[in-house]
Amino acid sequence: MKKLMYTLICLFLFVNIFAEEVIVIDTTKTISDKKALVILNGFGDSKKNRKVQKKFFQNKGYDLFIPKYVKRKSIELTQQTFTYFYYSNNLDNYKEVNFLCYIVGGLILNKHIEKNGKGKITKIIYDRSPIQERAAKVATKKLPIISRIMYGKVLSDFSKEKLVSLTNDKELDIGLIIENKATRLMRFFEKSAAKYGEYHFNATQIESNYDDFIHTILDHDLMYTRFDIIGDEIFYFLQNSKFPVNSRREKYHWNPFEKIKIDDINL
Repeated sequence: MKKLMYTLICLFLFVNIFAEEVIVIDTTKTISDKKALVILNGFGDSKKNRKVQKKFFQNKGYDLFIPKYVKRKSIELTQQTFTYFYYSNNLDNYKEVNFLCYIVGGLILNKHIEKNGKGKITKIIYDRSPIQERAAKVATKKLPIISRIMYGKVLSDFSKEKLVSLTNDKELDIGLIIENKATRLMRFFEKSAAKYGEYHFNATQIESNYDDFIHTILDHDLMYTRFDIIGDEIFYFLQNSKFPVNSRREKYHWNPFEKIKIDDINL
């Protein structure tokens, strides 16, 4: 078991060390006439996931940016790294900037906006998971050494953060995607995660500034790759400031920790 664990740690470090920033620019247009799409991955980031994201999101009317901004040292350095990325890539020179934020990405973007203002940011989609958001707390408590080796201090920092809405969402269109399934990690630590209280899947309790929200069958890991399931809804919001009419706006009535299979999706 110990040998397997260290093998997984080495594999994790390998795929993340070689996960490079993704920047895809349309050089045929001036920057002020273009829109930028920035994807802020979280702790589920990997070289493989970035490859899937790039394939799906590139050449769809946006200059694409997937920064490598999460820093092992601290949340503070992570926020500073993102802010540097934002300005060094001249994002405020675009016609508008849209964001897709995984859990920690939303925290970092909000910190950036509170400190530096909205700039040309017009739309934000937050991917949120009432279950996965306890992963940092569970991992740092149950697997402190392994968590430190894999993520450094930043995971511990994040476990102490409270995810709060922006104090001012004026002129922002905010979409919310709520995951309704637990990942394999959280199924394994179901009892430990339950000790932190009731799970809230109500949109208002998760993000008070939302303009529209949907529930998805995908767990947090699949949100990085199954754009055949969630991709059209993401782009619909980016283009219309709302999700499709037929998107699900009611929580799924199932046990989110129970393994099921829907079509080819193992949940």
